[in-house]
Amino acid sequence: MTNNWKYILLMATAFPTAAAFAQSGDAGKKALDLERYEEAKSIYKKKLNDKKADNAYYTLGDIYLKTEKLDSATYYFNQGIAKNKKSAINFAGLGKVAMDQGNRAEAEKQFNQALKLSKSKDADVLTAVAEGYLSAPERTDADLQKAVEYLQKAVQRDKNNTTAYLMLGDAQLDLKKGGEAMTSYDNAIRIDAGNPKAYLRRGQLYTRSRNYTEAEQAFQKAIEIDPNYAPAYRDLGELYYFAGQYDKALSTFKKYVDMAEDSPETKAKYASFLFLTKNYDQTLKEVQEVLKTDPDNTVMNRLQAYSYLELGQPDKALQAMESYIQKVGKDKLIAEDYEYYGRILSKNNQHAKATENLQKALDMNPDKVELYQELATAYAKAGQYDKAVAVYTKKRDKTEPSNADFYYMGNIYMQAGAEAREAKNEQKAAEFFKKADETYANVTTSNPTYAYGHYWRGLANANMDTESTGGLAKPHFEEFIKLASAEPDKYKAALVDANNYLGYYYYVVKPNREMAIKHYQEVLKLDNSNEQAKAALAEINKSAKKK
Repeated sequence: MTNNWKYILLMATAFPTAAAFAQSGDAGKKALDLERYEEAKSIYKKKLNDKKADNAYYTLGDIYLKTEKLDSATYYFNQGIAKNKKSAINFAGLGKVAMDQGNRAEAEKQFNQALKLSKSKDADVLTAVAEGYLSAPERTDADLQKAVEYLQKAVQRDKNNTTAYLMLGDAQLDLKKGGEAMTSYDNAIRIDAGNPKAYLRRGQLYTRSRNYTEAEQAFQKAIEIDPNYAPAYRDLGELYYFAGQYDKALSTFKKYVDMAEDSPETKAKYASFLFLTKNYDQTLKEVQEVLKTDPDNTVMNRLQAYSYLELGQPDKALQAMESYIQKVGKDKLIAEDYEYYGRILSKNNQHAKATENLQKALDMNPDKVELYQELATAYAKAGQYDKAVAVYTKKRDKTEPSNADFYYMGNIYMQAGAEAREAKNEQKAAEFFKKADETYANVTTSNPTYAYGHYWRGLANANMDTESTGGLAKPHFEEFIKLASAEPDKYKAALVDANNYLGYYYYVVKPNREMAIKHYQEVLKLDNSNEQAKAALAEINKSAKKK
């Protein structure tokens, strides 16, 4: 199922395609399958005056329920019961509303009434009750198992009920029973080989198991059966995205948008996909189009803030993010929201608040290792160096430290040392610079031919030996020059630093006119306008003339 994929976090409510009650061949069902929800509403509203309008009321309520319009959903389920006091399917609908609101006692009461009225013999009622458990907020494996039990009863009552088989496969898949799920989807295909939805489900299962070749074939089969079947294009586009075929992904997803209903929900999905494919300017354009007609759309307000940051507009990102948080409330924020809010705050130089939000993101998603570096950097910018180092220490529990980790940790010690020196605390500064050197040493030990490792150690030692009297940085800068000189353009700035240091060392600390001139001339080869080297050479030449 694609609802576990990353981009769903950015999307509006996904619309399950196997949920609504409808008879085979029903035009309303066809509209739902094609994700034309407004069209489906129009069709079912015309059936409300039929003698047997139970199913029309239920389906309308179900559509509103899945688009998070609970008041409208409740209205239509109640209207269905008002017209027929024994409408089991609409009691099941009320149970689904109660379950969605987290009122399990009320949900059980309504489900029991539905089952009582139908004597647990109506496959569609059993399926509706099962879906209540399947779509429950914070559902448990026990909920999924109940859904399976009701759906198994449904297919026993109606062996040709493709909707029940598809939903049964969904529940089994979420219970991590992939083999059983595939059997259920295959049963749906056996009953109706021309059902594109069944092939869609098969493709989703293959995608989840990372069998992308079989997944692509299943989605293509759904399109072959019905070239206008929008959901297949959506999932095929996602598949291409995760396969790294971004151009193909975007063009395929655009076909989905062209075929699906022109609605804020469809635009929201397209904007989410544009964001994932890093088309941030286009994302913002789509987002703002949706917000014109749906200003409180949660996902679009979220993406607006994200996109402004990615487009390098942190001030607008901050305004958009804080407006979004005010609209949805902090209890509705996801880990990515805290992550982006932290980055936005950091870009706006609000480092203390940035650490709070990045820490929250990490608490919600402790296995996201890249967040550790961001949080540590934010702590360092806030001057909380001990906390920054502690974050890197925690990261080691998740993954082996890399050279990049040692570099960033060493930099934190360097920043701490610089701040201590500025505060005239030389003892503390020396301790931090020593820690930096020890940290960088991990790089030169594990990868002795990595030039920058030696340069970093040179910087740390130069800061421990500010007058260069001990020559602590000398061996490190010499090794760096030895490794880097073959690619002077690549290491230009660092080679200038290293040669300037050695030029000074041989001019002032351990006088060696020839070596001093050699290093300062190397500086001018790299940077012919370098004032330090020019002044030093002029002084050396002046001294020579005096002699």
